Amino acid sequence: MKLTHFRDLLAVVQTGSLRAASRHLNIAQPVITRSIRELENELGQVLLERHSKGATLTPVGERFVRRIESVQSEIQRAKEEVSQWAGDYTGQVSIGLSPLTCMTLWPPAISTFNRQYPDAVTKMQVTLFKPVEQKLLEGTLDFWIGSIQKDSISQRFTVELLMQHDRRIAARRGHPLLDAKSFDDLVGANWVRPSLDDRSAESDLEEIFTARGLPLPKVAVESSSMLSILLTVANTNLLTFLPDQMFQLMPIAQFCAPLENIPPLSSDPICLVYRLGLPLTPLAERLSDLIRKAAHNYTLNMQMQDL
Repeated sequence: MKLTHFRDLLAVVQTGSLRAASRHLNIAQPVITRSIRELENELGQVLLERHSKGATLTPVGERFVRRIESVQSEIQRAKEEVSQWAGDYTGQVSIGLSPLTCMTLWPPAISTFNRQYPDAVTKMQVTLFKPVEQKLLEGTLDFWIGSIQKDSISQRFTVELLMQHDRRIAARRGHPLLDAKSFDDLVGANWVRPSLDDRSAESDLEEIFTARGLPLPKVAVESSSMLSILLTVANTNLLTFLPDQMFQLMPIAQFCAPLENIPPLSSDPICLVYRLGLPLTPLAERLSDLIRKAAHNYTLNMQMQDL
């Protein structure tokens, strides 16, 4: 089994046909056909179904391609890592960030990173942990940062605590409940239920009221989009929970405010997560260091405000 076999199969999958793969790789079509046939013979399985409009993967082929995509990613990572250790800081970093870290820790980190490493490409996606867990294991994602319960993560990952954070009840400016003094005053209010972390948003919100012996909250909107939550709260009388850090961001502070008389509620810590046993590439390590620094600076600022 050769790397050229993987290259040719992936080219067919990406382009949709043997002919298109031939043009893409600038290799004669019979060569690609022979390469894939050799691979199928070695595996003893049919990987592609040929038809008049192109080629599609068989169920076995789909599983095999997922594996070799991981292999290709590791090879590319290894090449870039060698270059970076030699001082050539090119290549890419692929990361996932929760909505909170994207809006708070990401801006200062990427500003410095792009200035220091102008030839690097950063691929960033805003996501929860679960949707990218497999990508982290496969090596197609360097690391993920967000709010998560450490004991809920597989031991196949390294989990590094970056900072603690709290949640506050949020409402639009001028909301009639802004002066509420307890959860008792919020009975009957309508809520936007955020689903911005990997635990059950439904049980989390309900447990807060149940623990206080209060009727269950009335949920009018549920969303996994931080932007839609902010817009909804800013334009309605709905309440929601927001991370404490959000109220310091412009223009959010102009439209949403915390219910200051109700104490904040603790939330899962912000953590850096990456695959156990696989060190980050030099570029990924430098970017993660800048995010660590942003988290450290934020914690210091919060401590200064509490003095």
